Amino acid sequence: MRWKTPDTALKFEQLTAYVDELSAPYLEDAEIDFVTDQLGSQLTLKAPNAKMRKVSDDAPLMERVEYLLQSQINPQLAGHGGRVSLMEITDDGLAILQFGGGCNGCSMVDVTLKEGIEKQLLNEFPELKGVRDLTEHQRGEHSYY
Repeated sequence: MRWKTPDTALKFEQLTAYVDELSAPYLEDAEIDFVTDQLGSQLTLKAPNAKMRKVSDDAPLMERVEYLLQSQINPQLAGHGGRVSLMEITDDGLAILQFGGGCNGCSMVDVTLKEGIEKQLLNEFPELKGVRDLTEHQRGEHSYY
């Protein structure tokens, strides 16, 4: 007979959440918000590590950049149906990115790249020297702007 590891109970004012041992790392730094107003109630879970485990500060640069893209940048781009992927980091410190979904062909992609993504990446990772867009943008109905 296999023994099941017990779930961890997280008690809050109006609910108790049960988390199994394998899921716990994905819920690190998660926030649970329960709001009640005239229209009803809403439970919101923000889990920055839900898609991939948080990487350590001494992980390779590629892993740390990928984690930031997946946990912070892509959730914002997803609001417009877009996403960005890290293709490589060159020897001279350039992060080579590729856009997809609503970002492909979007007229605002250069602003998003330079004023949003590049600033955030350079601030977080001083070892990077810049970012480049590898995407062959084709404007179409999928493009957000």
